[in-house]
Amino acid sequence: MASCFIIYKDGRCFSRRWTGYDSILKIAINELKIIPDGIPLAQWLELQIPVENEELESDSGYGFYNSRLDDWTNRYLDTRSLTPKNQVLFWKAIGKGRIRLLNEGAAYSELNPDYFEAFYRMYQLAENEEPPMEYNDLGKIAEPCLHKNGPGW
Repeated sequence: MASCFIIYKDGRCFSRRWTGYDSILKIAINELKIIPDGIPLAQWLELQIPVENEELESDSGYGFYNSRLDDWTNRYLDTRSLTPKNQVLFWKAIGKGRIRLLNEGAAYSELNPDYFEAFYRMYQLAENEEPPMEYNDLGKIAEPCLHKNGPGW
């Protein structure tokens, strides 16, 4: 059952199981830590997934009680809510992580490469301005993003 959501710049949505969402963000975090200017975004993304063995008791799949923020955190990332610079950094990290996942497999991440490829294909389609409803897990275009999230705002 889908319990996480990642919204692309064109409003299409990747929605799958929470474990894959966490793994995708972990890949982005790992790569952001080695990209110039990527550390603030990596640190913010770390707050969007639970600390293993600490916050899993409150995990409901679609979200968890985040003890670091003393608040509930939903597994929902609208990439449009990031600063333009952070959007570029996020997708750069995802691209680098994709190469490492394809080359190193389970030694790099527990995430199934086919799962990641479905996520990445949506990114490519959004970048190529393909119709967002042709490959969209939500079945509709996400509402316009009115929020600002992440560092740098």
